[in-house]
Amino acid sequence: MLQLTDGDVDELIETVDVVGAVREVFLAHAAQRTVLPEESCLRWTNDQGESCRSLNMPGLVEIDGRRFAGTKIINASLGNPDRGLARADGVVLLFDLTTARPVCIMPAARVSAARTAAVSVLAAELCRSRPARSIAVVGAGALAEAHLSLALHRWPSLQRVRLHDRVPERAALLAERLGAVRPGVVFDVTSTAEQAVHDAELVIPVTTTTTGYIPADWIAEGAVVVNVSLDDLMPDVFTAADKVIVDDWSLVAADTTRLLGRMYRAGDVLPPPRGRITDGAGPHAVEVAAELCDVISGTTSPRASATDRVVINPFGMSLHDVAVAGKIYTAHLGKAPTHFVGAAVP
Repeated sequence: MLQLTDGDVDELIETVDVVGAVREVFLAHAAQRTVLPEESCLRWTNDQGESCRSLNMPGLVEIDGRRFAGTKIINASLGNPDRGLARADGVVLLFDLTTARPVCIMPAARVSAARTAAVSVLAAELCRSRPARSIAVVGAGALAEAHLSLALHRWPSLQRVRLHDRVPERAALLAERLGAVRPGVVFDVTSTAEQAVHDAELVIPVTTTTTGYIPADWIAEGAVVVNVSLDDLMPDVFTAADKVIVDDWSLVAADTTRLLGRMYRAGDVLPPPRGRITDGAGPHAVEVAAELCDVISGTTSPRASATDRVVINPFGMSLHDVAVAGKIYTAHLGKAPTHFVGAAVP
């Protein structure tokens, strides 16, 4: 089995169009060229009283005439940042489709951050008539850097970034690093999340919180909110939104811990129109307008007017991790001899 290092992944992922891969996965999912089982989750409390979990997220996808199968195992402890460690880390495994044997293992962190940022950037591009000129990012860890690096690369019109983190020094360091990449962009480190979010055209929370703190009245008219870390928004952000869009409804509906899944179980959210059942829904339930694949394929418009407030709730699809990892693996095979045991992924 081939084992790729962090350095290998960092080098090879630069050859991959991650946004393009994510887009193709959504289209493949809509065309039923995927298998997306429910993820499994193991949760426990460690000897320091901190919450820990291990996620196993398998998937199979066919893109560009190739099929990739595998799984992402991603583990996290809420106490890791205080230890100087990333909150979450893990591996991606790719499988041979003939023998089912694992054929490649690689670190998951860069793959996961890259595909998460790609989904957010793609969603923002789909849901705005023009690239955002101002972005608010709450949280200044690896995901924040991945999102902003990609946005800076793709959006020359970006003028201002507001950053907030509970550790101000972390936000300041990130602003300094990214400011060197695009000197023309103004980076503001704000003392509160509210100062960051107010009036921003695009809002991206990337934190580890399990308690909502962003209310609807912080969200500007016409803004797009990409709810990456899933628990930052208050329920009224969803009820006040003109459009709510998810990546995959089945994952959201099956989840028992995140806000939108809890609201669905309480009868406060209606599924997307395809296969919608209204039994048990309250009279003022939030209507999920679409899945992202519907927006990409053009079957659903992401907004009716430029003043619409749009909330994107990307739960996270293992299909994207598997596809990006598969492209990294394919890129490796194109540049190095196959010095490992196991057949290539067909």
